[in-house]
Amino acid sequence: MKKALLLMVSSSIILAACGNDDEQKNLEQEIKSLEQSSKDYQKNKKSLEKENEKLKDSIKDKEDELEKLKDEVKANQSDTEESKSSKEDSKDKKETSSTEKAQSAKKPFPNTIRTSTNGEVEVVDDIDGKHFQFEDSGMKVSIDHLQIFQVNNMPEGQVLLFNGAKDGYVVMYEVVTENTTNDKLFYDNTASIQHGEQTQRSDYASFIPDSHNEKYMKKSKENTDEYQPGEKTKSLKSIPISKKVYQAIKDNSATFNIHGGVSKTSTYDDASDKVKSFKLNI
Repeated sequence: MKKALLLMVSSSIILAACGNDDEQKNLEQEIKSLEQSSKDYQKNKKSLEKENEKLKDSIKDKEDELEKLKDEVKANQSDTEESKSSKEDSKDKKETSSTEKAQSAKKPFPNTIRTSTNGEVEVVDDIDGKHFQFEDSGMKVSIDHLQIFQVNNMPEGQVLLFNGAKDGYVVMYEVVTENTTNDKLFYDNTASIQHGEQTQRSDYASFIPDSHNEKYMKKSKENTDEYQPGEKTKSLKSIPISKKVYQAIKDNSATFNIHGGVSKTSTYDDASDKVKSFKLNI
């Protein structure tokens, strides 16, 4: 009996010892597994941290590139706006310049046509830059600028100006006249509109204010046709014409003529009958 009991106790102890060994081995394996997992985690953590740092650097580079692009876009927009503004300013200046030139070209010569005719007056033709040149016996004449005024609705008392018509035209021109000699010369400084056999000569006083009247520019106060050696004047002259003659000018069947007839004497001895004709081309 005692032997049986001892055998049972010994078997229990052996089984318990075997059980403890198995548990120990299991624990040791679990510990090793956990340690390996820890090592793997640490390894993965470092790898992830490196990847994260790379991502941060990449993000920073992209952000820097984005800022540069934004700055470039702003600069381009600014340049575009400045260029557009500059072009618009240039366009405005050109348009203003063109408008000013057009207004300047249409600005009428100083005149007394309205007060003289009591009619309605308008510039209908501005003929500039023609360079009509003429010379006779040392007297030089230059006409660059002409204007044609239309006169309408004159009262009955004024109609003699255009042969009884209430409407007509006035050709006005600016003339530079110079005595290029060392002698006193006499010259009546006239031009005319010729249509067929009809010739209408210019006048220094009709419709011309005193400020542009050659009479008040001359060195000689007694003779308006007297030019001292080297004397030079710039004045306005006028020629009244009918509707028919105005149409003839437009049709190029009428001419604008500059007349000579220069002399060294007030009685015009040995004066020439030189004439030079031009088309106004309006």
